[in-house]
Amino acid sequence: MQRHFVLGAIAVHEDQIQKLTKEMDDIQKKYFPLIHISIPLHATDIHEGKGHFDNFTREKREELLLDICRLIGKQTFPRFVSFATAVHISALQSEKEALDMVIEDLTNRFNIFLNRLRSKGLPSKGLPIIDQAHQERYRELIALYQKRGSRYGYLGHFIDIPYFATARDTRMLQLADVCAYSVFRYYEKNDHKFFDTLFPSFDKVAPDGGPDGLKHLTEEDCSCVACKWHKHR
Repeated sequence: MQRHFVLGAIAVHEDQIQKLTKEMDDIQKKYFPLIHISIPLHATDIHEGKGHFDNFTREKREELLLDICRLIGKQTFPRFVSFATAVHISALQSEKEALDMVIEDLTNRFNIFLNRLRSKGLPSKGLPIIDQAHQERYRELIALYQKRGSRYGYLGHFIDIPYFATARDTRMLQLADVCAYSVFRYYEKNDHKFFDTLFPSFDKVAPDGGPDGLKHLTEEDCSCVACKWHKHR
């Protein structure tokens, strides 16, 4: 039985999108040199060898995922940061609660990040672009947060209602998808290789600080990097 639900996100400055898209296209070109149209680099399809990846060996699929994680991990604050929230079944009253908990936590972390930029003289607003899965619930929750605030406070740095797309539509959602996949593997399978590679990209209050952009919601005693950091802050 799956014990964790994970949602991942990236915050990208608009002037980085074209560069990151090209770098993702270059990764695709490395593995598909004869295909000149965009192939969605979706983490689950790569991991399970579905679609375009069905003739890849396990080693080749893992190397492809690691290439994307390396791309994420080498990005620099504040023009690119990663966020992820993982909720363990011990923190849930019902499965339905999982989505609500992670989206509320992630939007709060994104809002804190933008507020911190503002305090440093870099005022910015965020336009959420979200995978269209669970679209109606996402739309309801974020509209509610914008109107009344979340349990963490008022979300004042979103400029509009969220826009919805699929991972096929934009490389940025594919990067967020790989981030979520890597965090899921870390918590669910104790698999560090992808997680450790992109770990430097998580939002941090200080350059040498811990992963403020990563949260593990659990009622169990946990010594993961996120729990240790938030516990001892």
